[in-house]
Amino acid sequence: MKRISALSWWTWSLAVLFLFYEFFIRVFPTVMVGDLMAAFSVTAGSLGALSAFFFYAYAPMQIPVGLLMDRYGARWLLSIAALLCGIGCFFFGTAAYLSIAELGRFLMGIGSAFAFVGMVYVCSHFFPARKLALLVGVGNSIGMVGAVGALGPLSFAVDSFGWRFSVNAFGYVGIALAIILFIFIRKEPRSFRKKETPDKLIKSLKIVSTNSSIWLNGIIALLTFMTTAAFASLWGIPFLMKSYGISDNLAGFIVSMIFVGWIVGGPIIGMVSDRFSKRKPFLYIGILFTIVTLLPVLYLPGLPVWLLFTLLFLVGFFQSAELLNFSLAIELTPIKVKGTSIAVTNFIVAVGSSIMQPLLGVFLDWGWDGRLQGGVPLYSLRNYHLAMASFPVTLVLSFILLLFLKEPKRKKDKETFSEIIGRD
Repeated sequence: MKRISALSWWTWSLAVLFLFYEFFIRVFPTVMVGDLMAAFSVTAGSLGALSAFFFYAYAPMQIPVGLLMDRYGARWLLSIAALLCGIGCFFFGTAAYLSIAELGRFLMGIGSAFAFVGMVYVCSHFFPARKLALLVGVGNSIGMVGAVGALGPLSFAVDSFGWRFSVNAFGYVGIALAIILFIFIRKEPRSFRKKETPDKLIKSLKIVSTNSSIWLNGIIALLTFMTTAAFASLWGIPFLMKSYGISDNLAGFIVSMIFVGWIVGGPIIGMVSDRFSKRKPFLYIGILFTIVTLLPVLYLPGLPVWLLFTLLFLVGFFQSAELLNFSLAIELTPIKVKGTSIAVTNFIVAVGSSIMQPLLGVFLDWGWDGRLQGGVPLYSLRNYHLAMASFPVTLVLSFILLLFLKEPKRKKDKETFSEIIGRD
């Protein structure tokens, strides 16, 4: 058994650090819903579109990101990506007009497109195949601590210093992170880097994009992820405030439990999945129990706060099984196109996120009676209940589609980065 090098762990840690930052800037609009509506004089539909500008860039970037990762590796790409995220925060935080804020979210989306793909790329190339699902789960869990920070703790910073100051502060963090990534991520050894020609890159994309199982697996992943994409990342806090009459700070901490559930569930489900060398059974369990734990939060009135914390933690825990779709994406394709297969899957998931956030806002606007308070639209609990019926629907669809996905036999990679660097 080959020993995993210290350099592999170091590179993984830096990739996870960037993912932590990316999760933070991805979800921070959810603690600023009222502030943003008032600042730009918009309703739920427009606010959903503003938040989704992140995914309008993030989704189409997944394909070139995968191709670039397969060709150039992590160092330059992750450094430039962090820089773009920082610049995007400055545009957003200083915007006087909605269009400038949208540009800021768009730049954040471009940079963030490299984060998850980069982390999974590092896991799949720098470590043995037997560690894949566990490391993806652990890396994603650490990254999601950023999302937890962007909900509960950030709400206090916004209350104390304002949303503009808070967002600009993370612009500086992005620039500092870009410098750290560039200095401390070492290039991969020559024996590992492959200078692919454009024809070979197109061939990689063709291999992945013509694989029907990749598309089916990606659609299952996006349908499973919708609750996190739209509820946890944007509409959960205002829903809980309306449904339970609680403060924005408390609602932020309650919603953050979805991400805490991902943090705990990702590694555990990944480890158990690796132990049994199976993905689909754990996806079935994850989807089913996500539905069971989510429905009471959405439709049972008067639940105690401690139970809301518990149920949303369980929603995140069981929904973290969605990470197994990325392990499946890798196992459904040859090793030489791993980066591209990850990217295509993440592209499909991101497209769903870019649709769901504004779509929920549109659903809210359809039932809105035009009432305003301080320039901010007031939506009824019935508006929220109707809009959020989309979450159990998407989960049921993902469960049904999973029936048609054939799980591949596990294949051992011929060599990994850890093995190559030992002789480089």
